[in-house]
Amino acid sequence: MKVTGDAKVEQLDALTGLRGLAALWVAAMHFSHESQLLLPVSVHLDWLVNRGGEAVPLFFILSGFILLHTYRAHFEVFSWREYFQFLWLRLARIYPTYLATLGLMVGLVAASLLAGVAYSKTAYPLGRLPAEALMLHRWWQSDFSGWNYPDWSISAEWFAYLFIFPLAVWLLKRLGACRTLFIGLVAFGFLVLEPAVRTPWRISMVSLLFLAGACIWEVRRRMQSRKGLPAHLDVLAGALFIGELCLAPHQPYLVAAIGFLLVAGFLILGLSRADGPVSRLLAWAPIFFLGEISYSFYLTHGIAQRVLKIILPAEKFAASSLPARLGVALAYVAWLSALSLCVYYLVERPARRWMRRRKVMASQTAIAQI
Repeated sequence: MKVTGDAKVEQLDALTGLRGLAALWVAAMHFSHESQLLLPVSVHLDWLVNRGGEAVPLFFILSGFILLHTYRAHFEVFSWREYFQFLWLRLARIYPTYLATLGLMVGLVAASLLAGVAYSKTAYPLGRLPAEALMLHRWWQSDFSGWNYPDWSISAEWFAYLFIFPLAVWLLKRLGACRTLFIGLVAFGFLVLEPAVRTPWRISMVSLLFLAGACIWEVRRRMQSRKGLPAHLDVLAGALFIGELCLAPHQPYLVAAIGFLLVAGFLILGLSRADGPVSRLLAWAPIFFLGEISYSFYLTHGIAQRVLKIILPAEKFAASSLPARLGVALAYVAWLSALSLCVYYLVERPARRWMRRRKVMASQTAIAQI
């Protein structure tokens, strides 16, 4: 697909912050048992924490939105070379950290074996490790999340990069003459359809939600090219999002699932306006930094949890004094933060830069040979 130029892409810092909070939401859900043992008062946040799994569908919608925002201008005319460059850049973004964290999990299991800890062939099947190393394990296996269990969603994302992104570009071209309202209705349809057909096999989830995110981006692009997004759209979207989370426990599953996806898509659209109070809050430096490290944080939190269950199990401190339990909770936060920061600064950033430089160098060499 022909490159149309290297114009700077508009930075949407609020969406980076949203990605960070979503990663934190997933981790909070996975650590909810430990949190309740150490700080029983946290049970009052169950209405929010227990829905942390909803952050993954939000990731998929956001991924479709951001990838179209970043790369759509490069895909006007089909070119296999440009398509493979796109895939290389996505590999640079996800694969080094993915492989490093999987290696850490394998090393942890090996160390546990050497220490005499029982090995679970169900949780860590050797036969499925090659597919996981290639980010393929979630393409056909609905009963296995992975040795590093959060990485199933990265396998699904890789499927979307390979197949659904080109489909999204093609679809938006086909819909080019349609009204903006119709594009919005298409996005609405994808968001409503996904929970209705949801199964443990997550390829349909990532496909439909990625396409929904792409259509939401197209709506945003058209609105921005005319009068722009309405003022305070992020405030309205944020209020609807919080309201849906509060009302969901009193709704049937399907209604709650559809409602969440609809408000999540609307939230992404609202935050992309980038100048409202909620957008400014999510673009605030600490939240933005959490978004920057969110990928490493997301892929390391399962490993951190496994280590803590071995060396500092929350069950041993459930009856301890409040200061002792607070100390253990802080140790959990410190360990999770340290591990994610180490992976971010030692693996994710340098590997991504190195792989991107290789792409740039290859492109310059090809141009020099023309």
